[in-house]
Amino acid sequence: MGLEAEAVLQGKTLKKLASDLILRSISAKALRFVQQSSKPRYGEEAEGQEEAVASSSYRPRISENAQAIQQIKDLWSINPRPSQREIAKIINYPASSTKYQIRSMLEKGELKE
Repeated sequence: MGLEAEAVLQGKTLKKLASDLILRSISAKALRFVQQSSKPRYGEEAEGQEEAVASSSYRPRISENAQAIQQIKDLWSINPRPSQREIAKIINYPASSTKYQIRSMLEKGELKE
């Protein structure tokens, strides 16, 4: 019940909250294991994918990235304002995630229309 209460307080689903909690406390060794196990096995295609998996790093969700949030606020205040798609490209997040975050910030009053 405590997990459900925390999810409600944070405005998250149980799945999202549980994932966030796990990712915050996962050890570096476990993270490396997950990265290693996702590599192609036994001559599977795309050798380049191994390098991409090995060099990839965890990027927080846009809602948890204070720097991205601040960039959105700064870009939103520019006149003329860049489009939401342009903002997404600048902060290097998907357009759909950026648009959702902007809508959420507008609803909370963090951004002005």
